[in-house]
Amino acid sequence: MASNFNSEFNYKYQVVGATPWEKLKTLKGFLEGRKRAAALEQCAELKYQAKLEELKHLKSIGGLLHVILALQADIIEVESTLEDTAHAFKLNKAELEILNKLIAEVYTEVEPTRLKHVDGTPYTDDEMFEANANHEFTVQIGREIQAEIIANGRPSPAKLLNAMSNPQTLEALKQIGIVPKETLLLGEKDVALQITSK
Repeated sequence: MASNFNSEFNYKYQVVGATPWEKLKTLKGFLEGRKRAAALEQCAELKYQAKLEELKHLKSIGGLLHVILALQADIIEVESTLEDTAHAFKLNKAELEILNKLIAEVYTEVEPTRLKHVDGTPYTDDEMFEANANHEFTVQIGREIQAEIIANGRPSPAKLLNAMSNPQTLEALKQIGIVPKETLLLGEKDVALQITSK
């Protein structure tokens, strides 16, 4: 039988996204997949009915035996999965309800932060996902560094280098005390390269 892998807990706490906007983006992706799966329920039923009608037709016209037998084998194969398939579609409907509920909750949280264009029109969700990318990166890398500090007493050089790739992230980490405030980000102008020809 199919198992309810994506429980409400998983959708709420384990989905990708350190910020509400990123969680919304991820949940909407899951919702799209679940909607497609729901559409497949009707397709599966229609295909099964078509096979049954085709078999009935072949028998009524005295179709070739090997064709009838092959079709009967296909029908037996489909019927052997009907119970499991029905269970999976039932779980999918429950997941659709969970996702719609959680997405509504996240919208309540993110709507007050939705930006507006100069003309006053609100950003679309996709525009907000893009506008939030820097914030998402900063929160995600900050949490990873914090986890390394908790586990190892210090962050790894690789994680710090990753954080330093974005000046806003480095500044935010300095403000919250994860990185010393006096830390300067070295740039090309700070390191003189000597190129000599031989």
